[in-house]
Amino acid sequence: ATRSLVVVVDSGDPSMTDTTAPGHDVLPDPGSVDSDSSSGLDEAPVAAADVSDGLSVDECVLKAVEAKERGNGSFKGGENAEACQAYQLAAQYLRRHSEVPAAKEVLLSVQTNLAAAQLRLELWEDAAAAATAALALDPASVKALFRRGVARARMGELSDAKADLTAVCKADARNRDARSELAAVQERLAAAKEAEKEKLSRLFAGKSLYAPEEREVRRKAAEQAKRDRERVAREAAEEEALRADWRRECERLREEARSERRGRREAAAAAAERAPFWRIARVWMRRMSLLPSASGSSTFSC
Repeated sequence: ATRSLVVVVDSGDPSMTDTTAPGHDVLPDPGSVDSDSSSGLDEAPVAAADVSDGLSVDECVLKAVEAKERGNGSFKGGENAEACQAYQLAAQYLRRHSEVPAAKEVLLSVQTNLAAAQLRLELWEDAAAAATAALALDPASVKALFRRGVARARMGELSDAKADLTAVCKADARNRDARSELAAVQERLAAAKEAEKEKLSRLFAGKSLYAPEEREVRRKAAEQAKRDRERVAREAAEEEALRADWRRECERLREEARSERRGRREAAAAAAERAPFWRIARVWMRRMSLLPSASGSSTFSC
């Protein structure tokens, strides 16, 4: 079952009182309205004030960054509900300015962080919505794709989850978390497919008066099974390609590490060769006939 996170933002401004708190009814009790009075019926509803009213773009970005930092601190401390509140407040400051580059960059980070906090709270639907909002700002965001894929997997939307997680693995072959989640989703999809096949086999077991219709259903099922096998083969090929990319990347990183170590050793040897001590030592050893002369022979004798 999905759950919704209701966030009450405390802005610290006494003029922005929480209207959902006790003693502040959103609507009056019908029994408390005086039928002889027109007050409460003729007055137009007052729209809730936006936190960004009266603020410039720079001021909104500054306040959003402050709220985001508070959210990051709460997230690191395991206070995920408080982190969600802070991230949602930060998003409110920036929604009007999402086309401004500076605001857009902060808003993207806020939405991906909000999705992470909501995943911790197991608010799968809210997390998927936050990640989708981030992808509307940057369709290539690997973090947003991964977090939406995880949320969709938890909600049972396996095909959509697989699409998101596959995109993450293609963009970042070294992302082990994405590969693990993708493998789990693929296993669940395969199990669901097997369960459907078993259901069909039980449904058409034995003789029936509807043999022609059953044969047609079996034919369609066989065609679908063939398409599924072809799809699985393609996915296996893509998976193998991803693994090959992973191996090449690991080998490249190992080779870079080896080259770096060789370079350090060579630099150390060159520095030692250039050191004054060694130059003086070589001169002294030549004078003491401990090193070969220019002709290649040593004059040192016992």
